[in-house]
Amino acid sequence: QAFLSQALKFLFIRLRPQPCLVFMVLWEVVGGADKGGIIVREGQDLKSEQIPDRLATKAVVRELALHGERLQYELVSGSGPASGWVSMKLKDKELLARKLEADTQLSKWKPSARGSRLPRVLCLHGTACSEGIFRTQLGKLMPKVKNKLELVFLEGRHKIGEGPAFDTMQKFFPGQPNLMYDHVSLDSSGWRIYKDPKETLDWLQAQIAKLGPIDGVLGFSQGANFAVMLAAQAAAGIARLGFAVLLCPNAPGYVGQVPELFQEALPMPALVVYGEQEGYGAGMEPIFEKALKDGMQLDTKGEAAPAAHVAKLFGSAEMMMHKEGHRPLPANKDESEVVTNRIVSFVLEKC
Repeated sequence: QAFLSQALKFLFIRLRPQPCLVFMVLWEVVGGADKGGIIVREGQDLKSEQIPDRLATKAVVRELALHGERLQYELVSGSGPASGWVSMKLKDKELLARKLEADTQLSKWKPSARGSRLPRVLCLHGTACSEGIFRTQLGKLMPKVKNKLELVFLEGRHKIGEGPAFDTMQKFFPGQPNLMYDHVSLDSSGWRIYKDPKETLDWLQAQIAKLGPIDGVLGFSQGANFAVMLAAQAAAGIARLGFAVLLCPNAPGYVGQVPELFQEALPMPALVVYGEQEGYGAGMEPIFEKALKDGMQLDTKGEAAPAAHVAKLFGSAEMMMHKEGHRPLPANKDESEVVTNRIVSFVLEKC
């Protein structure tokens, strides 16, 4: 009962500096076609200042707040002001409609059939980690999955023998192997890109075929980034995955490396967990700071959290934020309890 009370406390609080569960609700503009879109104001009050540009018909927005018939939004696609307040209705005419599964390819999405066996979850670790390290990092989750989920760990194919990530992992896990799936770097905006993501995805798909059946994927940091790309491949009909659990994903510069996979919102259900304190350089801090000093221009696109960009890639993403930084699970007992319980229930719901 104490846990339920704690979980309910977090449930509908959005993006505040405390543990919270955030649902991404999307709306599509269906009104204003004859006027170039609908009116946007700076505030909730209908008498607040009107923004010159209108929010175009067919634009898709993310709900930030909903008070009666007034919606505070953030633009996801289409044209119009990046944010503001709009009316849901004009007299009896709807101006926005909830973007439901029936409106997108989400309605076509079905996870792989698993029968009576336990759901099998592919687990992808972060840079300079290994199966042993990742199992330790997920220590608070492991008792929760017993007799409920089967975790299938896949180690990276490249060894790491130097660098900041290597030094950090050796400090906390001396003598453990340090591996990665692909060589990582930053694009001109400070977002994550990889040496050869297509070849790495081919390798991952080959491993999935050997390890299968696989029902979904859970990844941390670099593992979460490649989990996103695997989700995109699944949407394209390559393999069959039913869900993605993304722990501290980085800003997705890799979308520009495989744009053919991200033409539409991904239909796979996704749970995105991230730390309030992690920034765009998380996991690559020394390299990131040097790049900034050398003139790199970080482009956050208005999002404080890199994970928010990842959530926008999905048609239906659920977000959870904890108070800590870039780590698979929060160290705080109460926060970890909420997060680990939600990971297990999310997987069971989607399988």
